[in-house]
Amino acid sequence: MTMTTDIRKQVRYTLVEKITVEGREVTEAILRRIKGKDIRDMERHESDLDKTAFIISRLAGWPPEAFDELDAEDIDALGKIIEGFMGRRKRAA
Repeated sequence: MTMTTDIRKQVRYTLVEKITVEGREVTEAILRRIKGKDIRDMERHESDLDKTAFIISRLAGWPPEAFDELDAEDIDALGKIIEGFMGRRKRAA
């Protein structure tokens, strides 16, 4: 199996459902690449869901509560983008 890593500096993703972040309407997420510090900080969270919420919010530059407004389809798509940054594709069973 071939693994590919997304080498772009950031990825722009159009949200299926817009959200409100700090009083402004947001229709897309611009995710920066993940760094070692991000991975270390993410690992401090216990559940996979909390890790996902943390890393999406961190890489998008959003406050943590923004994750709670995201549509499930957007969460899944953003998670796949982040997995691409890390060079691995894993899916929950």
